[in-house]
Amino acid sequence: MSVGSESGSPDSPPADSTTAPYVERGDIGYRQSLSSLQMQMIAIGGAVGVGLFLGLGDQLHSVGPGLVLSYAVVGVLVYLLMRALGEMSVYRPTTGAFVSYAREFVGPRFAHLTGWLYVTVAILVGIAEISAVGVYTAYWFPNAPEWLSALVALCLVFGSNILTVRAFGLIESVAAAVKVIAIVLFLVTGLLVVFLGGPFGWETEASVTNLWSGGFLPHGILPAIVVMQVVVFSFSAVEVTATAAGEAKDAAVALPKAVRGVVLRLGLFYIGSVLVLAMLLPTERYSGGESPFVTALASLNVPYLGGIMNVVVLSASLSGVNAALYATVRLLRNLAAHGSAPKWTVRMSGQGVPVGALWFVGVLYLAGAVLILFADAGSIFSLALGSASVCILLSWISIFVSHLRFSAQVRSGAIAPVSFRMPGTPYTNWCCLALLGVLVVSLLFDFSGDTGFYSLVVTMSLVAVHLATYEFVKRRVAREGLPDVTPV
Repeated sequence: MSVGSESGSPDSPPADSTTAPYVERGDIGYRQSLSSLQMQMIAIGGAVGVGLFLGLGDQLHSVGPGLVLSYAVVGVLVYLLMRALGEMSVYRPTTGAFVSYAREFVGPRFAHLTGWLYVTVAILVGIAEISAVGVYTAYWFPNAPEWLSALVALCLVFGSNILTVRAFGLIESVAAAVKVIAIVLFLVTGLLVVFLGGPFGWETEASVTNLWSGGFLPHGILPAIVVMQVVVFSFSAVEVTATAAGEAKDAAVALPKAVRGVVLRLGLFYIGSVLVLAMLLPTERYSGGESPFVTALASLNVPYLGGIMNVVVLSASLSGVNAALYATVRLLRNLAAHGSAPKWTVRMSGQGVPVGALWFVGVLYLAGAVLILFADAGSIFSLALGSASVCILLSWISIFVSHLRFSAQVRSGAIAPVSFRMPGTPYTNWCCLALLGVLVVSLLFDFSGDTGFYSLVVTMSLVAVHLATYEFVKRRVAREGLPDVTPV
C-alpha cells in the first residue's frame, strides 16, 4: 500500500503484491532511542502490575489453588500472541503496533475499532492502577483520602512520560527492576518458609498440603474458566513491547530477545507466585481488598515485612500505569495520524514525545482519580478491571486476525518471511482464536458482578459506538484530509 493511497482514503484496501511497501505516517517524529534491555524492562513493567500484586488475591479466593491451571493456559496463549506480534514487528517496527498492522493487513475500519478498543482498555487499566495506589497507601494511612495519593501518582507518571523517550526508558527500567527483584526474593523466601519453616522456628500456616487440603478446585472447574478473562487482564500490557519497537535502536535484534525474555519471566513470576501464595496460606484467607503478597508476608509475624512488601507493590502499580500511559499515547497518536482521533492529539514535540495524546489521556486519568472522591478505591478498581478485561480479549483477537492475514501474504510471496516467526501458523492462530472465543462466551454464564455478563454487554456497546464513529471519521477525512504529523 502506498503512502498516498493510505493517506488519501480511509477505505483503501489492504496491501497486496502489486502495491508499494506500506509506510506508516504515524511514526513520523519519533526517535529510536530505546535499548534492548529497556524494551524488556518496559514490557515487564507493563505486565507485572496491579493484576498480579492486587487482583491475584480475589482470584485465589474464588478459584483456589487450581488457579495455577488458568495461568498456565493463558501463559501459553500469551507466548503465541507475542510470537505473532513479534513476527509482524520484525517485519515492520512501528509505534502503532497492532493498530498499524490491522490497518495494513485487514483494513482501516478494523484498525479504527482495534485502536479505540485498546485505548479504552489502557485508560481503564490506568484508572485501575491509580485506584490501586489508594488501596496500597491505606495500609499506612487508613484515614487519609485515597484520591490524594492517586493524584500524586498521576502527576509522577505524567511527568515521566513528558520527558524524552530515553528518560522514560531509564525510569521504567529502574521501576521494573525493583519489581523483578522483589518477586524473586518473595519466591525464594516463600519456598524457604514452606519447606524449612519448622527448623527456623517460624510459626506459620505454610504447607505444601495447602494446595489440596481444602480442594485443588474447591468451587469446580467453571470458576477456573471464567477467571481466565481476568487472568488475561493480568498479562495485559505485555504487548507494549511491540509499541516500544518503533522507538528501539535496532528492533530486528532487540525485539526477538525482548519477546523471549519477557514471556519466560512472566511465566515464572505469575505461575510461581500463585503456587507460593497458595502454599503459604489457605486460599480462602486472601481477598481483593489487600495485596495477597502483603497478606501472606504479614502472616509470618515478622516486623515490617508486610510494610516493605507494600512499598514494592506500590512501586509496581506506578510502574504499570507508567507503561500503560506510554503505550496508550502512541496508539492514540497513530489513530490521530489517520484521522481516527481528535486532530490535536497528533501533536508531537521536538523531543519526539506525542504531547497532544499525552494530555488527552492524562485528563481522562485525572477523571478516574476524581471518581475516587465519590467511591472507595477498591470499588473503582473492580469496575475498571471487569470492563477492561473484555476489551483486552477483543484486542488480542484482533492481533491474531491481523497475523492470519499477514502470514497469508507471506505464504503467497507478497511479503518476504522474517527470521522470527510464530510457530505452527495458521493452525496456532485458529486455536488461540477459539480459546479467546470460549472466554468471551464464558462471560455469558458469569453474573457475579462487574467482571461478567454486564461487562460483556457494556463492551459490545462500546464496539457499536466505535464502529459508528468510524463513519463520521471517514466523512471528515474525505472532506478535510488528514492532519499534519510534522513535529512542532
